[in-house]
Amino acid sequence: MFQSAKELETIFLTEGVFYRLLTNNVSHFCRSVAYIRRKGSFTDGTDALFVLLNPGKSLPVDGEDAIPFLTGEVDILPILPATPDNTMFQLMRLMERMEWNQVQIINLTDLRTGKFNEYLDGQKLMRTHRDSRHSIFSIDRYPELLDIVEGADHIIAGWGTKQEITGAAEEAYTVLSELGEVTGIPYNKQPLYYHPFPWLRTKCIKWLDDMEEQLKGATKVV
Repeated sequence: MFQSAKELETIFLTEGVFYRLLTNNVSHFCRSVAYIRRKGSFTDGTDALFVLLNPGKSLPVDGEDAIPFLTGEVDILPILPATPDNTMFQLMRLMERMEWNQVQIINLTDLRTGKFNEYLDGQKLMRTHRDSRHSIFSIDRYPELLDIVEGADHIIAGWGTKQEITGAAEEAYTVLSELGEVTGIPYNKQPLYYHPFPWLRTKCIKWLDDMEEQLKGATKVV
């Protein structure tokens, strides 16, 4: 079964933690973590933590104009209702297969970008100015990452297969693997993992099939 976005929106709700980051007079719209919850469910646990490349098209329901610039710690920002994007809908499909109630999403970078070249430009700017605030894998944000990972039953990597992200993927994998077992659909070059939403419906279904098979044979992260 491959549920439509309209159908999935009747089952799940989405939220996110959004902020703006100013680096060398360049403003970035960011999201540190996103949540997908089953409507009507009441649980404090997280069935899975998905670690992807960067936030996609999901936006706060009330718009982005009122999102503040970061002046303190990222993990004290409010959780806001958000619109889902295609990747979130794909994760909802997996949640239906697994009968999950809540998952969280973090990324190798909080910088929200629509194109891969924009991702690369953003990372270059941050490296040039030694600004690591955008990464939950930075040393200063380790307590935030630890809290999120420890609350999840599974850690699922899906940051993609582009060679240019290998360095960031290796750093994230090293940290995550020290905290628990990292799963996902592995690419032929590690530690790269296929993205949950490869656009073509047939490939989306294959990712779901492969991920479901893997998860149903897995144990909880301890």
